[in-house]
This record gives sequence, C-alpha cells and structure tokens, in this order.
Amino acid sequence: MKKALKIIIPVIAVLLAVTITVLGIFYEKIFYNTDWYIEKSQTADVKLTIDANEKGEILDGFGTSACWWSQIAGNSENAEEVAKLLYSKEGLGLNIYRYNIGAGSKDNPNTKITNPWRQTESFYVFNEETGEYGYDFTRDAAAQKFLDLCLSYGCIDTVVLFANSPHYSMTLNGKAYGNENWWVSNIAPEKYEAYAEYLVTVAEYFIKKGVPVKYISPINEPNWSWGVASVNQSQEGCFYNSEDIYAVYKAVVKEIKEKNLDVKLAGPESGEIGFRLYEWFDYLYKDPEIRPYLGTLSYHSYWSDDLVNNKEGLGNWIKANVDDIPVEMSEWCHLPCTAPIDSIDGALLQARVMANDLNFSNINSWTAWVGVNGIGIGDDGKKYSDGLLAATDDFSEYEIAMRYYAVAHFSNFIPKGSVKISTEKNINDVIKTVEEKDGAENITLMKYGVNCVSYLTPDNKIVTVVVNEGVERKIDFDVDANYMSIYITTQEYQMMATKNVEVQEFSIPAKSITTIVFENK
Repeated sequence: MKKALKIIIPVIAVLLAVTITVLGIFYEKIFYNTDWYIEKSQTADVKLTIDANEKGEILDGFGTSACWWSQIAGNSENAEEVAKLLYSKEGLGLNIYRYNIGAGSKDNPNTKITNPWRQTESFYVFNEETGEYGYDFTRDAAAQKFLDLCLSYGCIDTVVLFANSPHYSMTLNGKAYGNENWWVSNIAPEKYEAYAEYLVTVAEYFIKKGVPVKYISPINEPNWSWGVASVNQSQEGCFYNSEDIYAVYKAVVKEIKEKNLDVKLAGPESGEIGFRLYEWFDYLYKDPEIRPYLGTLSYHSYWSDDLVNNKEGLGNWIKANVDDIPVEMSEWCHLPCTAPIDSIDGALLQARVMANDLNFSNINSWTAWVGVNGIGIGDDGKKYSDGLLAATDDFSEYEIAMRYYAVAHFSNFIPKGSVKISTEKNINDVIKTVEEKDGAENITLMKYGVNCVSYLTPDNKIVTVVVNEGVERKIDFDVDANYMSIYITTQEYQMMATKNVEVQEFSIPAKSITTIVFENK
C-alpha cells in the first residue's frame, strides 16, 4: 500500500469552474437496504425558508477525541500531517480537543485489555521504593507531544480532560473496566476523594503548562456495565449508579475549590439520549454544590441515528430546563461501522447525525469520537474504520476517510460564535422502516431524506448544510441574500465548489452533502 498523503491538500482543494447545471448530476440508483421504502415526497423538489431573525444556540465549535491513537501518532513520522488535517486552518480547523486521562491499563499486569492502542499509560504510578502511588508527568509522552503539536496551529481553545474509568488502583476489582458482577459500580465510596484528587492534579499540571483546559469530565458512559472482570475486554469503562455520579462530582468540586483551580466540570456523558440522561442533567444543573462548577452538560448521541424524535425531545427539554449553560454532544461515531472508509455512505450518516443534533437538540458544540482509528478489513475485503482518518497499527500509513469531508462541510464554514437560525422545509420527506425484534411489536424508525441546518456567522454570512440521502432533486431558497457559494461532496468528488453566483434554484446530486454560503454584495 502506498503511503497516504505526503502533501497537505487544503480541504477546499481546487476550485473547479463548474456551472450550476454541472452540479445536477443524476444518479438513477438509490442504495438503501431492501427493507427501506421511499415516499413519493422523496423525489420532490425542496424549498428551504431560512430566517436569520429566528435565532437559537450560539456555537462553541467542533472537535474530536485523541483517545487511544494520539499516543501512537505522537511518535510517528505522520504526526505533523495528521495534526494539520485535524487541527489547522488548512484542514478541519477543529477547536475542541478531548484528551483521555487513562486509567493505567498499560501498567496493570492483570488487565485483560489486549489491544495496545487501548492500553492507556497513566500519570499515576506505583513507586516500589516508597510503596505508594505518585505522579510522573513525563509519562504518556507521545500523547502529550501530539497535543502540543495540535495546539501549535492556533485553532484549539478548549481542551477537555475526560476519563473512561478511575485509575485501576482505585477500583474494586483492580482493573479499569467492569466488575465481578454486571451493573455494579467499580469504584468504592472511600475512593471518591482519591479519584477526584487524581483528576484535578492532572488538570492542574496541564493548566500550569499553558494548555487551555476548560473542562474535566470525570465520568464517561456510566449507563453501560462494561462487562465482568474475568472476561477479556476491549476498552476501559466504568458503570455508575446515579448516587455514585453525584458523589464523584461533589468530590471533584471539593478538590477544585481546595486547589482554587480555574476549571469547570463537564458530563455526565451518558452513552445515549434517554435512559437516565434527563435525571442526571437535572440533578447536576440544580444541585447547589455542583452548579457553580458545572461548565457544560455533555452527552453522546449513539443509537439515535434514525430517531429524530429522540433528538427533538432532548432539544425541547433543554429549551425548557437549561437556559444559562452550554450543552455539548461530546461523542459519536458510526456504530456499528457498516460503511467502508472510501464510501459516501459513511459521510452521509456522519453529516446527517451532525445536522440533526445541531438542528433539533439545541446543543452548542459537536465532537466526533476519534480523529483517527485503526483500519480493519471486512469480510468483503474492504477497509473499515470509524475515525475521520484511518491508520495502520504502527501509524506508518493512514488514509482520509470520506466522513472527514462530512465534518469539513460544517467546521470549515461555521466558526465558533455562529448562531443557529431557523430553516424550514416545504416537504415532509420522511423515510421509514419497520423492524420486528424478538417477537416484540413492530418498531418504526424515522429519518428524513433531506436534513439541514443553518447558522448566521459572526461576519454576517448565512451557512446552510444540506444532506441529501435520496435521488437528485432541485433545491430553492427563501433567504435574505443575493449571492451564494456552493460546495458539494459525492462519491466521485469532494468539496467541489462554485463561488459567487446569484441565489437561484439548482440541482443537488443524489447521495450528496452540500454547504451553501449566502451573503449580500
């Protein structure tokens, strides 16, 4: 395999002199599974009414996690290229960086996590001479090196320190996952303070170093059991009951106050919309001890890819109950990953989820799970990865996944400080599927064939992202602007541009992502 990308290519590569007519490439086939059907409205023309006077949330930005791969990338010859692709203005220009405070599985001889990428190295180490644990901040050196490299490009203003599990020395089973029993927390009450001291000490180190640490997120996906300790595990993780969550947050608050540290809390990073998400959000937001130190409410958008109603429900709850604190969608990836890295299908799903989370859930930021993940070969012989980039185990080679361009359609055009504005469609283009699970009643999942979101940027441009998962169709606009620039990604081309044309109807290709930048001249 040839080494991928020796020269950094700007995301908006070569501006092609194409006409509006060329943009209307027609695709005859729709690549949906046989259990999907498309209503007649799926082939109808679309008109978007965009109202910049009806304003919503202010955007805090876009990001990704450096978990599990930055400690490999940091020492590779591709480190600079990868950092530029993700965190420079030449690439995605992401401004949010999630740094994993590892639970030390790499140091634990009893761990059953076998993947080297997921065996984290901790700053908290056992000193055989003293017989006690202490801190060594020379550790996790490659991950720190990669963070510093990304910071050097000047786009990052928010670093989130998050932990999948307490350090293994603080858990009941001496491992950074599961428990001896299902659905039992793996941290004992007498370890809450030790865990809090560990998190805040790490944050203090990075802050003194000049890293813009804005949040500590002590708990990640507490609603999963993370297996049992006797079975091989794929990653670090810890289940928490509600009482455990609140106690851990209060312990971290106490530690932040004692150290007088300028950092706030994020979380509790539920793995999905639903379960106890609303209960947890409500408690953290209203608790008088936690609230002054709560910087953002965070959740993950898994398992709602086709459930627009879930996203709308969350957005309505946020609007009714949270009025003075940001809410972030802090983790999502294609799960399970069914699209090869070079398939437009992966990019379409990524863009659809981003558009719907931003449009319906009233959030202030959106962060992908990992910037890079390993390459797996499927039974079909194709390459699969849920990262924006995909790399070999030793990071000697990597490739840009199609979903990278899906993120570019947002991050390259909608800067921090942009305000979400109203976008209404003239059609109800709903795609439906019906599944039957284990003899239960039929479950109807819903998604739209055309998904969109619009923002007003700080320089007074209107940016609309349109995700079309159906056939070629015409699109028109009711918008207060007279010129537009159009950027389109399909299977055949990425970020193809037509700039500075008068606002008019045009054709969006089948299975495409389109960003339109409107302005008055």
